Amino acid sequence: MKSTLTPPRLGHGHRIPKVVLREIRSVATRAQALFGGDPGAEVADDFAAAHEFLAEVAKRVGDLAASGHAGAALDLFIEVSEVRERVRQAQLDVRVSVHAQVQEALTRLQDARSVARLAERVPEAVCQLGFDRALFSEIRESVWVPQSCAVVGDPGWAAEILRIGRAASPVLDRTVVETEAVRRRRALLVTDAQRETRGLACLVEAARLESYVVAPVTGDDGVLGLVHADRHVQGRQVDEFDREVLGTFAQGLGIAFRRTVLVERLQSLRTEVGQFTMNIANAMDRILSTGHREAPIIGDPVVPPPGPVPTRSFVESALTPRQLEVLHLMGDGKTNAGIATRLTISEDTAKSHVKQILRKLGAANRAEAVSLFLRTQQQGRGTPEPA
Repeated sequence: MKSTLTPPRLGHGHRIPKVVLREIRSVATRAQALFGGDPGAEVADDFAAAHEFLAEVAKRVGDLAASGHAGAALDLFIEVSEVRERVRQAQLDVRVSVHAQVQEALTRLQDARSVARLAERVPEAVCQLGFDRALFSEIRESVWVPQSCAVVGDPGWAAEILRIGRAASPVLDRTVVETEAVRRRRALLVTDAQRETRGLACLVEAARLESYVVAPVTGDDGVLGLVHADRHVQGRQVDEFDREVLGTFAQGLGIAFRRTVLVERLQSLRTEVGQFTMNIANAMDRILSTGHREAPIIGDPVVPPPGPVPTRSFVESALTPRQLEVLHLMGDGKTNAGIATRLTISEDTAKSHVKQILRKLGAANRAEAVSLFLRTQQQGRGTPEPA
């Protein structure tokens, strides 16, 4: 009596390419004819099940050959061996492709200029990696706070998941599996959320989770958030490779958050410096327009040398004679190349002089430096003409 061979059920993780799946189904048809089984049974379209099925067929073929029926088993054995190799190559191709997609997704996130904008875009980026639902949440003093969510084809459901999660905002204590992900700082795979008593109850209920992966996002001060993802819309379970993919993405995302925080700080500093420079310019305008009383002399006064005392402006005092020449040419509208030609110096030297002038005068650009120079001239303290 023939023993039956039933292909496993559908389907976990990434799908097998259709051309390879057809070859697996061809093997299944021949194996069912040889060993028995339901000819109409569906062959699983995920890699783990395919490897398991083909390994079982290979074992049955080997047993049949050992029992003296090598002729009937030889052709099938060769076909199974070839298909197993193509499945392994297809799986490798998928891994390479998905990891490239991770890099592309992280690269697209680099143009986010604020932490809030970056957090908003995370779920969309995760859904580009083969998942169809994704949730990004922050951890604030051990409290889980959902920030953004995406459900492919159903934005209303995404909004509902966020609403329920924010209303609950549970504490991540030792009773929930997310705490383990935070503690171990690695992505975890939950295979049966409906039976896993340690899941976040509000999330499991709102999203009707079955299996999912969760990965911690690490910042400079520890774990700053979590990313959840699954394949609910596709009707598929997540697998170990999905855990690996989300874990890799979350590591890169942590770097993206640290970079964005630094960009925000630099932008804030730039704004403060610009405001400070503007305040100095305004103060100088007031001093030059209204004058000011001389400060009282403390101690012995400095006796100036005999003869007229030249009057020097702030600009003249701050710059060298050569830099004053360069500034005067800047006021005439000369470019770095024009300044270099006029003063018989290299363009790099001219550019260096301009940078030094801007630094010494606290000017943000050439226009501001020239404006300051012209204001001092209008007050009767112009610089001498260049030689």
